[in-house]
Amino acid sequence: MSGVELVWLDAGQTVDEKAVGAKAMSLVRLKRLGLNVPAGFCITEGVFRQHLEQNNLTGQLTSAVDALGRAERPAKVSLLSDLRQTIIEAPLANRVRTKIEQHYRKLGAERLAVRSSATAEDLPGHSFAGQHDTYLGITDIEGCIQAIKKCWASLWTERAYDYRQKNGFDHLDVSMAVIVQSAVAADASGVLFTADPVTGRSDRIIIEACFGLGDILVSGKVTPDRFEVDKNKLTVISHTLSQKKIMSVLDDASVRERVVEPERTSTGCIDEATATNLAALAKKAEARLGKPQDIEWAVHNSEIFLLQSRPITTIEPGKSWEDRQIWCSNPAKEVMPDVVTPMTSSMLFEATMAEGFFDPVFRMLCVDRGDHPVYALVAGRIYFNANLWGAILRRLPGGRSLDLTKLAGSHKGLREVVQRLRTAPDQDLPDIKFSRLRFFLKMPLAIIGTLRNTPRKGDRILGTMSVENERWSRLDLSSLSPEQITTCCQELIMDFREVISHVLYLFSILAALPILHILCAKWFSDGSSRAGKLLAGLGGMDDAVAGLELWQLAVTANASPEVKDLVLSNEDWCTIEGKLSQLDSGKRFLESWGQFMTRHGHHCRAELELYNRRWFETPDYILKLLRTYVTQIGEIDPVENYSKRAHERRQLEQQCRRQLKNPIKRIIFNRLLLRSQKGSIFRENVKSETIKLIVTARKMLLELGKRLRDKAVLKDQDDIFFLRFEEIVRMVRGEADFDIHRVVAGRRAEYERNKSITPPDVVFGKFDADKSVSDVVDIEADVLDGLAVSPGAATGKARVILKADTDEQLLAGEILVAPFTDPGWTPYFVPAAGVVMEEGGILSHGSIVAREYGIPAVVNVDCATKIIKTGQTIHVDGSRGVVRILR
Repeated sequence: MSGVELVWLDAGQTVDEKAVGAKAMSLVRLKRLGLNVPAGFCITEGVFRQHLEQNNLTGQLTSAVDALGRAERPAKVSLLSDLRQTIIEAPLANRVRTKIEQHYRKLGAERLAVRSSATAEDLPGHSFAGQHDTYLGITDIEGCIQAIKKCWASLWTERAYDYRQKNGFDHLDVSMAVIVQSAVAADASGVLFTADPVTGRSDRIIIEACFGLGDILVSGKVTPDRFEVDKNKLTVISHTLSQKKIMSVLDDASVRERVVEPERTSTGCIDEATATNLAALAKKAEARLGKPQDIEWAVHNSEIFLLQSRPITTIEPGKSWEDRQIWCSNPAKEVMPDVVTPMTSSMLFEATMAEGFFDPVFRMLCVDRGDHPVYALVAGRIYFNANLWGAILRRLPGGRSLDLTKLAGSHKGLREVVQRLRTAPDQDLPDIKFSRLRFFLKMPLAIIGTLRNTPRKGDRILGTMSVENERWSRLDLSSLSPEQITTCCQELIMDFREVISHVLYLFSILAALPILHILCAKWFSDGSSRAGKLLAGLGGMDDAVAGLELWQLAVTANASPEVKDLVLSNEDWCTIEGKLSQLDSGKRFLESWGQFMTRHGHHCRAELELYNRRWFETPDYILKLLRTYVTQIGEIDPVENYSKRAHERRQLEQQCRRQLKNPIKRIIFNRLLLRSQKGSIFRENVKSETIKLIVTARKMLLELGKRLRDKAVLKDQDDIFFLRFEEIVRMVRGEADFDIHRVVAGRRAEYERNKSITPPDVVFGKFDADKSVSDVVDIEADVLDGLAVSPGAATGKARVILKADTDEQLLAGEILVAPFTDPGWTPYFVPAAGVVMEEGGILSHGSIVAREYGIPAVVNVDCATKIIKTGQTIHVDGSRGVVRILR
């Protein structure tokens, strides 16, 4: 509707909210719902801009804003008064006056209501309610035009100016549209809230009512009647009457107050039937507008009119700041899905994770989070502070316009997080510091730095880490004293911090991948699915190699009947190993087994947790996987499939280059492709090298735990994981001033208690295990939406596996359905025809490995492990992000 100056509220054409303001737009939406809104039209904000320009007021306005920023209160009051008067006295353009007169006559109303509709009105976290003026009871065209100009001028009242100044709005960016409507000669009027503004309950509708016009209620001159209505049942729960001694009514030429007859002061303004009718209309409006609403209404001769609707932006006084915070397990769940031990928390997360991993990113964005936490423990698990990220996005240029809903797939918790943060008042978000000027000055340097972060630099980082891990692996712990071991642990923590410091390189190299997806979608007919195929069969990715080498180990076992029989026997690894060592073929197999464990034995489920045993410590678990693989040789050949995917990827690369005739596009494509491919490999390999450091730390702690157990300082060797590292240092020095056994026992009990709790993926406010209620799951659903992360389609039997270290095994051609995946899950990808996960993202481990193997995958499929049952036939579309349950 570009260039449109006046628009009817029941307009059939598209209406631009920026032109009419939020208040007018809400009335248009209510009209389209078929709700009873007084007839009227809107003078768009462009008319106000024209009014300023035509009367040469734009420059005066700019000068006045500069002066207001320096003025003391008396001078400010005078400047604002002069501005308002200038806007009102400036003549209206004849063309605009003619259009308003035409609309006025067509409206044919005896009395008018002229309302302000500022274009910044009722933004998330801010309500301009009461900041700008409304004029009621207008009877002629001159009064209408004068009221329109007074609405424009109300942008410059003290209250409106001070509100913008306090909340950081640009005074020159705010404009004003004006609504002209038929005035309702209300018998009763009031406001209603589609959620309780005090308790925050969303299943309640609160109605406040007074006699006559609602301006007397808004001004606080009367105490209204109050109804509480059950939103679901639409029944009145409670009804409180008040003394209403005055009312506001339309007079011959204006609005006036008059005394309510004594016999009516304590009677109800409306009856319960009207209250439930209001609630029904409000419920319909809320469903259409998408969030809880604050609605003004009026009743005349039993007919209900809706006068205004705005989002509820006030904070519920009954909720503390902590109650309004949102905590998210995604993406922490991929690396730390379980309860964290005190040792892991103290050695790896506290200070190191926030200061080393996140703060460099914040500094690059010119953000200072202050003391606001990046994460917290919920039932002993790592949860990220979503409000902090919401505050950062709100500050960053363009952050408010980002729609992250698609990334959430059908994950209800994540979708609700996105919606809540989008509309959260600023008071709910951490008060972070952000320098917009520094951000724009720094961006060119950041871009240059990103371009300098080449794949070669990643190779050097990995090379350095590999050398350091090799050095640590040669350390003879048995020759060290407890004091020396603690010193080595401290050095290793510093190495861990050094690894974490490469986060900016990691983010910069991975940034190429989403850009590649976007450009592939623009340049090629098969869109972003092509980008996924260009990331298959890259080679050199430690996690993916681990799965393939485990398959090769199964092939080695299968080649020797003697070895195969032993592997498939029901005996444990210790027994089998002894028998294999007596056979020549067994010795060759054991050599291959040893090489596998040397290269990949550091992996396990939840690898960042120091307490968790690794593959090389749990040979029986690897043996179970190996047995499953051996039984499937001949049915599938993952190594051959992998080679095929790599060949197809190389062919596709050449095809892309041929299709891109523009040499500049080819250069961009080649650079992005290389960075995306190397970035995916680096992401997995840098984590693998990091885990090797953590395994070294685990070995040191276990040796220390053994020494302390032998001295009866600890009861068990692994008690050491239930102490904090600084406590261990004091113990080794003989300076412990606490009851070690009591502390360990208490923490073990808390650990076990937390393990028995299953908190939701998203926690709103403070988590209370006793009050936590599981979401209702639609177990009858047969079409599940998610986020497409690895292209292709597959149909097969589902296999639901909740933990990677259980006895459940995936068979050839089955589709893995899991809550999430980490490197400990990689062996399950090898025989999989497809993957479905409840959580994840385009850069998460499961997505990267699925693309590397060329397996169709969909993530963020809400409640997938609860809806899909093992044995059901399902179809996974990894290009469109859809999972269908066929039978």
